[in-house]
This record gives sequence, structure tokens and C-alpha cells, in this order.
Amino acid sequence: MTQPNLFGWETDDPVEGDSKVCSKCGTDKPLSAYSLHSGGSYLRTECKTCTNHMTRVRNNIRATYGMPSPDYCCPICLRTSSEVAGSGGKAAGPWVVDHCHETDRFRGWLCHKCNRTLGGFEDDIQMMHRAISYLKS
Repeated sequence: MTQPNLFGWETDDPVEGDSKVCSKCGTDKPLSAYSLHSGGSYLRTECKTCTNHMTRVRNNIRATYGMPSPDYCCPICLRTSSEVAGSGGKAAGPWVVDHCHETDRFRGWLCHKCNRTLGGFEDDIQMMHRAISYLKS
């Protein structure tokens, strides 16, 4: 039996007409509309159009606000840059741009772990409250 390739099929190429829904814009698009994830072993969850938009937003925020000061601490976990270093990968800096995905408004700088956690909750405050209630019980 052959092993599935990075697309999940046992052939080298996806079948014409195969598609998936972009996690950002919700549009069903052909697989050619998606880039490989940075590790190169699977396709990103967001389409190239949305990836490019997010990159422009983050770059604009960095140009407008600059990076946080050297003594900056993550406002959620309260860890310093030296304490969070490497949590986003070897090449990533300690801080990531946190912004509202609906309005693209800059909210602040977070460590990678806290940013991923908020992303997992999809910025849904009620879901976060339920998680806190669950942990308290």
C-alpha cells in the first residue's frame, strides 16, 4: 500500500476539482489557492488571498507601532521576552501582533502561546468564560 502524500492522497497530484474551505474567508476554493504550510508537509488552512491580506495587516501594524520595548511583558501570561523566546519556533521573535480579525485593529503584542490560545477560542469571550467555569469546577 502506498503512503498518502502531503495532500492526503495516494497519488502525486490532487484530483481535479478537489477543494477545501478557507478558514478565514469561508470560501470553498480549489487546492491550488492554498500554499504549503511553513513546514512544507501540508496545505495551510487559509487561502493565499487571505494569507497575503494578513501579512499586509501585520506588516502595516509593525511599521505603525514598532516593536515593544526590551522590558515588555506579555499582558496575559506576564512573561518577559527572554522567558517566551523560542515558543514560536527557532526563527520567530518573542512577540506577535494581536489584532481583531474583523476590523484589523491592533490590540497589542502577545507571546506566541497566548496568541494561539486566544485564536483557539476564536476571540469568543463567552467561550472563554465557559472555559474558566470548567477549570473552576
